[in-house]
Amino acid sequence: MLQFYLSVLELQTSVCAPIDASRWVAVSADPGGDTPRIQLEQLPLDELSVEFSTFCREMPETAPDPVSWAARAVTRAESRTQVDLLLSLLTGGEFATLGGALACEPVPLAFLARAFLSPMAEALSALAPTGAPARAPVCPQCGWPPQVSRLEDESHTQGMRRLVCAFCAAAWGFPRAVCPACGVSGDDGLVFHVDESLPHLRVEACKTCRHYLKSVDLRVLGLAEPLVDDLATPELDLWATEQGLDKIAPNLLGL
Repeated sequence: MLQFYLSVLELQTSVCAPIDASRWVAVSADPGGDTPRIQLEQLPLDELSVEFSTFCREMPETAPDPVSWAARAVTRAESRTQVDLLLSLLTGGEFATLGGALACEPVPLAFLARAFLSPMAEALSALAPTGAPARAPVCPQCGWPPQVSRLEDESHTQGMRRLVCAFCAAAWGFPRAVCPACGVSGDDGLVFHVDESLPHLRVEACKTCRHYLKSVDLRVLGLAEPLVDDLATPELDLWATEQGLDKIAPNLLGL
């Protein structure tokens, strides 16, 4: 699984990184508004469909069979279908109809679109104005839910909790005792599960809505990478599933 993830990172570097996202800073909204600060659905998807086709055509051999099949189907598809796939990811649309048209499963199609667009979302998020500190349950930059949380000491706060976006990787402050999924705190809010073999990681599970996400404590392991650690610890996701918990946002590999 991690070998495949590494291959995807290399593919993102070769195909996505050369794309100059600074040309599209105009998709950024007013940082003082209530909407996400980058309007990714305004990207020139017709233009990007060319690189998307290249990205799918060069999908590594380490890809699972459903992903390889979907990548070949997207490569053969018309440009309009490729644009529709990208737009579905950005607008929360359904992939089932597109999957039926391409004779492949919806989940691998969503993976391909997310893996292709996330580097551009990350680049635009870094370029967009950040405005006032946010304490919203979704990313103030792109509107996606959090993938993981991290704890770290800052000059003004000990054990500051920041949520990390599942799409653009932006991080924003959020109260430590509050569930990002339903907003409950106190006795009906978060409970924590720690694996002794992973002392810098814990599962933050909500007793009310039964959602969870992982938390990475940078005070315990300063070199930890929250998004990578989330991918590298599927055993915690399996434990959470056995407890009847649902993840707030699956990671890129669907865990």
